[in-house]
Amino acid sequence: MLTLLLACSSDPTPDAPTTGPADAPASTGPVDGDTLVMTAPFDPGNLNPVVAPYQLSGYYIGATQLGLIERRTDENGLLHVPSLAESWEWSKDGTQLTFHMLQDVVWSDGTPVTSADALFTFELILDPEVASNWHAAHKKIANIEAPDDHTVVFTFKQAGLKPFLLDEVRHGLLPKHVLEDADRASIRGHEYSRMPMSTGPWKVTAWEKEAKLVLEPNELVTARPKARLDRVITKIIPEYATQLIEFENGSVDLLMTVQLADIPALEAEHPELDLLVTRASGMEYIGWNNGDPVFEDIRVRTAMTHAIDVDKLIADIYTVEGEVYASRCTGTVGPDTGGWYKELHALAFDQEMARSLLTEAGWVDADGDGIRDKDGKPMRVDLMIQNSVPKSEKIAIRVQAMLREVGVDLQIQALEPNLFSTTARNHEFQAILWGFGNNPKVDPTIQWHSTGQYNWMQFSDPDVDRLLDEAMSTTDLAEAQAKVQEASLRVYAAQPATFLVWQDDVAGIHSRFRDVKTNTFTIIQELETWYVPLDEQKYP
Repeated sequence: MLTLLLACSSDPTPDAPTTGPADAPASTGPVDGDTLVMTAPFDPGNLNPVVAPYQLSGYYIGATQLGLIERRTDENGLLHVPSLAESWEWSKDGTQLTFHMLQDVVWSDGTPVTSADALFTFELILDPEVASNWHAAHKKIANIEAPDDHTVVFTFKQAGLKPFLLDEVRHGLLPKHVLEDADRASIRGHEYSRMPMSTGPWKVTAWEKEAKLVLEPNELVTARPKARLDRVITKIIPEYATQLIEFENGSVDLLMTVQLADIPALEAEHPELDLLVTRASGMEYIGWNNGDPVFEDIRVRTAMTHAIDVDKLIADIYTVEGEVYASRCTGTVGPDTGGWYKELHALAFDQEMARSLLTEAGWVDADGDGIRDKDGKPMRVDLMIQNSVPKSEKIAIRVQAMLREVGVDLQIQALEPNLFSTTARNHEFQAILWGFGNNPKVDPTIQWHSTGQYNWMQFSDPDVDRLLDEAMSTTDLAEAQAKVQEASLRVYAAQPATFLVWQDDVAGIHSRFRDVKTNTFTIIQELETWYVPLDEQKYP
């Protein structure tokens, strides 16, 4: 039976596996040795902290290139712990943050890590020519100084919530001595991005594009514990079916995603494998384009929510042999974020209410064909989903049938990822099936402020804008949380989207690995502490 674990250079190919030395004594604590083989569905692209393209890229950046601080989570959401900085303090007015860096840290080529590297990294982030992922997010930074080799001072344009301002400066640092002469406009394609220097417990020793990425211990690490495993090999395997086969036959130790339908067979046939379950890791919603003539009417948006049976979706898609891997959702603020979250009364599944609201909004079945119409136009709604995502297809098909029951003709449009993203950003859709990860850094402005970068539904409410502006600018945590709760209530009342579920993520790992940790940000948290008892080690 699988165990449920709750989250919160040499030749890069392992030697032939063994079952451990025949006379190896049973180990009683952490030991060195063995290899972790894991899969990834696509190549991480690059490992430059300033321009990394994917969350997956961040997994490896966190293991190789440390920042001044590292983020974690607790019962109240976001927190930060020391990394390259051993301590920090704030000015009395809350606008200045001073870091004191460790003095014995070196890059993997032996060059000392200094405040000049920190200044250089943030200079790149703030340079529009670099086109950093984080450029817009760092608009709160007014100035950065380095009074000496191991002190960095950030000045913010105004005081705010300290955990959020800390998160602005958490990025992995880059080596100035390697990259200072690089062309900034093309820095994401620099050879460094594929073979970066290291300050962390791991270093990249081999990378075959679209095939394999290999990490080995960085023997010069001082800011973190030395890694216990001999190496970590990531196989790039796009096809989930192939990933699963290799996981089951033992060629892969860590499978990042286990589809729920495969859990029963894994439980029955592979007692040597464990599940890593991250509860409420992300949410799913159907967004209604508030700028579309059909959905500018709140009665129509509300009718859609009444017409969709979320409990049935959970039972059909997220439940396996009685184990439920999802819960009802009423917004984008995660249920495990402490005082940020407000439990709201979800609108009930009520087809009669849905029909009544649609009729009130002028949508009636005038010609008796089962589809409502208005001014001679049938109620045909195009739902945009991303293609090759089985779960999205399952949700869309079930919602299509539910809406048909109240006279709505839902048509499913599956788009490839790039076109999907472009179409969403341009608001060129009627309805969209999408979602967000459960981010402990609670900032609903990105979704629900009228200027939010992910406000694809064109939702606009001056009171919500005001509440979110005030929440993100106050220095009082309780005040910020109260305003976010009030904004969440107003957003839900307006029904710009039908919020569906908070879903759990499930990964799989061989049970020989100990001290395994995951969190919202990475599936390989503190990878340097993972180990395999001597008598269970597989690769010499």
